[in-house]
Amino acid sequence: MIPELVYPYGPPVTAGILKSRPNDFRVCEELGFEPSGEGEHLFLLLEKEELSTHELVTRVARDYSLDPKLVGYSGLKDKHALTRQWLSLHMPGKNPPAELCKGNGYRVLRQSSHKRKLRPGTHKYNSFQVVLREVRDFPDQTREQISAVTGQGFANYFGAQRFGRQQDNVTQALEQLPGRRLTRSRKSILLSSLRSHLFNQILARRISLGHWELPLEGDVFMLRGNRSIFSETPDDRLVERFRALDISSTASLYGSGQALLTGEPQAIEAQVFAECDAITRCLDQQGAKLQMRALRALVDNFSYDYDAEDQSLLLKLDLPAGCYVTTVLDHFIKLQDAS
Repeated sequence: MIPELVYPYGPPVTAGILKSRPNDFRVCEELGFEPSGEGEHLFLLLEKEELSTHELVTRVARDYSLDPKLVGYSGLKDKHALTRQWLSLHMPGKNPPAELCKGNGYRVLRQSSHKRKLRPGTHKYNSFQVVLREVRDFPDQTREQISAVTGQGFANYFGAQRFGRQQDNVTQALEQLPGRRLTRSRKSILLSSLRSHLFNQILARRISLGHWELPLEGDVFMLRGNRSIFSETPDDRLVERFRALDISSTASLYGSGQALLTGEPQAIEAQVFAECDAITRCLDQQGAKLQMRALRALVDNFSYDYDAEDQSLLLKLDLPAGCYVTTVLDHFIKLQDAS
C-alpha cells in the first residue's frame, strides 16, 4: 500500500478518467539530438500500441534476429497508450534493412545509424497529448492549480506506474530481492520501486513541513536542464535563482555513497529512512548507489482545452526525461485510470 502523497497547491477538486479510449494517451520521445548516420548501432523510431517497452524490445530483437541484450532504449513508455520511442540495435557489419519494418504491435517510422548504444535516460524530454473524459466541471480552483503548476513547477514524485498495477511492488521487492534469482529487468524494477518510495516520502514530508517555496540551509541543488548538482549556502542571489526556476532542491535516491545533504534536509531524510528501515536494509544488501533527484520539475509548452459539452479536457505538454505526466495531472485532477 502506497501512502497518500501531498501536493503543494492543495488537493484537486475535480475528477477525470484517463485512458478510457485507445488514443486518449499519446507520448513521443524526443532524443534532443540526431543520430549521426554512421556507426554499428541502428537507431529506430518506433510507434507502438498495447506493448510495454520490454515487450517491444523482445519483439524487435526477434524480428531482427538479435539477442535482446543488443537492443538499447532510453525510456520506459506506457503500455496502454499510443507511444513513439527510440531503440538502438547493435548490428556491426550489417546493412540497415532497405525498407522500414512493421511488426506485431509496432511499426518503424525512421531509422539511422549511430556510433553509441542508446542508454536509459539519454532522451531529453517527452511530448504528451492526453484526453481526460467525464470531467464534469472545471472550476476556477482547478484553473488556478494549473497556473501554479505551469508557473512554479510541480512536485517531482515518481508516478503510480513505478509501483506496479496493484501498487504492490514495494511489498514484492522486500519478499523477492533477498533470496530469489530474478531477471535483470525484474530486479531493476523492484529496486527502483524501493528507492522511488523513499524519495516520494521525503518529498511529501518536505511539502507537509512547508519547505516548498524556498530552499533550505543544507540543500543540494540541481541545475535546470542538465542535472548538474552543487551545494551552496542560500543567500539572496541563490533564492532569486530558485524562484526563477533556474535551480531546484534535491533529495536522495537511497544508496551507498558520501552523504551530500546537511542540516534539516539531511534530518528529514534520516527520519524517513529510519521509518522505512526494512527498505533501506534491502537496498544496502543489493548494493544500491546514491543518486540525487530534483524535488521540483517544470512543464514546457503546456496548453489545455476544456470542452464542457463533451466533458473532456485535452492537455498538451512537454516533460523532462524521468518525469511522469500522471504526477503533473495529480496536482489538479483526481484521476481514474481506465486501463
